[in-house]
Amino acid sequence: MTDTPGRSTDQPADPHCGDPHDHSDHEHPPTGSDLVQDLVKGLSILTLVLPVLGVVLLLAILPLAPTSPTVLLLGIGLGATHLVALVLTSLFVARTRKQLAVNPGLLAVRSALEEVLRVAATLLALLLWPGDIRAELGVWVGAGAALVWLALATAQTVSTRRRIARPSGWSQDAVATLLAERVGARSTVVMRLLDVVGTLTFQVGATVLVILSPVLVIGTAVLSIGSGLSTLVLQRRAPAERSRSPWAYAPLAIGLLTLALASLGLLAL
Repeated sequence: MTDTPGRSTDQPADPHCGDPHDHSDHEHPPTGSDLVQDLVKGLSILTLVLPVLGVVLLLAILPLAPTSPTVLLLGIGLGATHLVALVLTSLFVARTRKQLAVNPGLLAVRSALEEVLRVAATLLALLLWPGDIRAELGVWVGAGAALVWLALATAQTVSTRRRIARPSGWSQDAVATLLAERVGARSTVVMRLLDVVGTLTFQVGATVLVILSPVLVIGTAVLSIGSGLSTLVLQRRAPAERSRSPWAYAPLAIGLLTLALASLGLLAL
């Protein structure tokens, strides 16, 4: 009796023709639990990276240290007044019309106020330490203001990580939005880091420019308004489109441009 031609049942299965019900080799979109874990991990790393940026900033400006470390405290006071202006603006918007939060006019007023405060801080530094080099004072006042924004960003990151990790209506809505828009945890964390770097570089660069020539406050105000407008533009787009939009990188580009102009000013002295 001859065997019927065909495939024997003892023949090894083709590795490319596996179980049709086995989908282990297929890529699955992340689940809500996966996204939460990735976000918590990414935000935890970011929480550690942000203070390191502050240490790197201080180490980078040590060669330009003025005669008194109190200059840094003046810069911290400048950053604190900027933060107070932001809080007051937010309270005004919350008590009047929420649509003002995306109003370019209100953004322009706040940016102009911040730059006026910057000029006041730099002029005060020149009065208190007339024997120091102007550029050194500007760098340290700007660094102090940058440290305030860095502390705020760190606190916000810690708060967001805790709210994401803790089951709540807010975390469920946030995760659902990210899943629906196919926004990954990595892009969310990276964009946050780039925004912080843009803020730090702008604070240092703008303060140096203003102390070198108070007239440049007009230019720093324009750059500040441009950075804020890019954020408003992104808020009107879907979350999935934000990381791919050139506007998402505008704050970083403006911050680096401001720092580059300040560096040219320092070299020209």
